[in-house]
Amino acid sequence: MPKPISIKLIFISLLIGFFFYSCSSSKTSTTNSKAGVVITFDDYFVNEWKEADNQLAKYNWKATFCVSNFEKLSVSDISNLKELQNKGHEIAGHGFRHLNAKEFAKKNNKQQYLIVEIFPLIEAFKKEGIEIKSFAYPFGAKTQTLDYELQKHFEIIRGTAKGGKKVADNANFYNGTRLANGIGIDSNYEHFNLNYITKVLNYAKKHNKIVVFYGHKPVGKATKEYEVELKTLEMICQFVVSNQMKFYTLKELNSLKKQ
Repeated sequence: MPKPISIKLIFISLLIGFFFYSCSSSKTSTTNSKAGVVITFDDYFVNEWKEADNQLAKYNWKATFCVSNFEKLSVSDISNLKELQNKGHEIAGHGFRHLNAKEFAKKNNKQQYLIVEIFPLIEAFKKEGIEIKSFAYPFGAKTQTLDYELQKHFEIIRGTAKGGKKVADNANFYNGTRLANGIGIDSNYEHFNLNYITKVLNYAKKHNKIVVFYGHKPVGKATKEYEVELKTLEMICQFVVSNQMKFYTLKELNSLKKQ
């Protein structure tokens, strides 16, 4: 008659199985990011950003507000930015004076650009208790040299990209590096219409991609340049929620592994 399997042996076998299952689950969760969107806003339309948040909070959305022209911010603006940050949004940099980085560095040098545009921005927000982790180029004006320099001070750098006819060729899908490009969702952009944005979102969903968007001033009805209509933001948020996608901030991209 065979000897019965000891309780100790069974216990060890269970531990080994649990160990391999845990390792397998952990590997899956860290190497596969979930399809989603990064919604970013540029400049210093703080009041409008807060109003947009009031309307879109029902979607549990997250956005990244890339702030420029610090000296033009009021005490109320700073308070509202802190409130947005406390609600889970990210406050990022967009230049202390909103200078064209490419043109300025060409006429001066990269170090002077950092002295005039970057270091004052970081310090000004630091004094207000806001740590800047990400940066978006004003006008999308960038160079590889500046990319290299800015990565010494920020986790993620965002440029801009145009929307092409073939969505698959767009550069606005996150590629796993510390450099990201956003596609504009302001109503004045040549590529912009809701059907096109829906195609971009569908591509991201189908191919497990993260799409980066950028706008400026949220409004009910766009009548000027650099205005994004609230219905556009609403549509994006509805798509994300209904398709079980995810909202990311810019700095969160830095923790994702390249797909």
